[in-house]
Amino acid sequence: MDFLFGNLDVIITVLKPVLIVALLFQLLPLLVLAERRGAAFIQDRIGPHRAYIPLPIIGRLRAFGMIYNACDLVKLLFKENFTPPFAHKWFYILAPAIPVITGLMTPSVLPWFAPMTWAGANGPVTVSGQIFDANAGLLVLFAIGSLSVYGVVLGSWSSNSKYALLGGMRASAMMISYEVSMGLSVLGLLLIVGDLSLTNIVEWQAHHTWGIVVQPVGFLLFLVSMFAECNRNPFDVAEGESELVAGFHTEYGSTKFMCFMTAEYLHVLVASALIATLYLGGYDLVPFALPVGGLDKPWLHLDTAWLQANLGLVAGGMLVVTGFGLLGFAHLVNGRRKHYAKLDASDRDLRLKEYGVYVSVFLFLGIVLMFAGAAVAALVHTEPVGALVVDAHPVYPLWVGVVTAAVQLNVVIGKTLAVAWLFIWVRWTLPRFRYDQIMALGWKVMLNIALVNLLITALIAKLVR
Repeated sequence: MDFLFGNLDVIITVLKPVLIVALLFQLLPLLVLAERRGAAFIQDRIGPHRAYIPLPIIGRLRAFGMIYNACDLVKLLFKENFTPPFAHKWFYILAPAIPVITGLMTPSVLPWFAPMTWAGANGPVTVSGQIFDANAGLLVLFAIGSLSVYGVVLGSWSSNSKYALLGGMRASAMMISYEVSMGLSVLGLLLIVGDLSLTNIVEWQAHHTWGIVVQPVGFLLFLVSMFAECNRNPFDVAEGESELVAGFHTEYGSTKFMCFMTAEYLHVLVASALIATLYLGGYDLVPFALPVGGLDKPWLHLDTAWLQANLGLVAGGMLVVTGFGLLGFAHLVNGRRKHYAKLDASDRDLRLKEYGVYVSVFLFLGIVLMFAGAAVAALVHTEPVGALVVDAHPVYPLWVGVVTAAVQLNVVIGKTLAVAWLFIWVRWTLPRFRYDQIMALGWKVMLNIALVNLLITALIAKLVR
């Protein structure tokens, strides 16, 4: 126990990559479910609702379509792992692993919470909110992200199929083209912040304003570039079914196809987290300061120091908001239950029973979280440890740092899921562009706008400084 308490910084550093990667894999099935439900909502159709697991109390469990994810997993794991005889075997097997590996490496430089500082036995101890604490984290992120194109190109070439090869050529040209605009769009923000560290970029936003406010044009350019980098509609010409069968993964099936799909959703999550970090404040709560002492007084920034000093209020407020959300969801499910009660369907009784269980569970959880949030807000108070100060901020006990990190992690996840919903919304709203339109947009429009935005930003930054 003495060893554990004496090396808590090492233990937390070792646990960070395991917990964050596990969290991302927990979000993947939710993102797939949101994709299916969102597509059904936008296209005005029913969506996933057939697959279920029979249970003695509920009757059957459909989990709003989540059982489809389990069905897909079982199907892809147990399908025949076939390798075409005309493919280049080892490259064919290696290709699906490359985008998955890059998708798992890129979150390592994202700041999921502020640097955690607590009072250790020999003084203050600090642990970074990044898995890999790099001063040039943005460059590392772009370098790792650029490697994902190799998985697409290598998979298409090693398949030895003309449709797959055409998809790989399209993907390589498109992804490389939009990386130019993506890099130039971020340079404007870097000129303003003056740092390549992602943690310092988030801290700058916490003490000034979010990146989307100071760089709205750069945000739009970066967002469009991320759509192209993730091969999402309207930029999914690399796997255009109407032209290329299935594009670069035409010859892939079973677990290898699952790797490609897993990598696609991983890249959507990472791209959403990066957008939230650069332009939506990362783990910062609000995009502006509050004039609590009057307009002539220094304004209050709701940064990490304020969060630690008011941790009970913030954590309790988040629990209460989550409880209200669950109550609202229970209301929606109950409305669906009433609508289904009016229908003359063969499975009406089973569905009404299932919906009744869902309403009861969400009502119970919502009420419990609201009472728990009120109790936390009223009872939890944080006090600094003695006279310990780091970077002009008081040092708190370890539990304060852990709870603060959990709150900030939830803030980042919330912003990430909001941007991921934007990816889904655009995919099922806009049609696929033609390949020549995509290349013209990248080289003739976005590149010029990015250069003009960079020039104007440089002039303004120089004049302000």
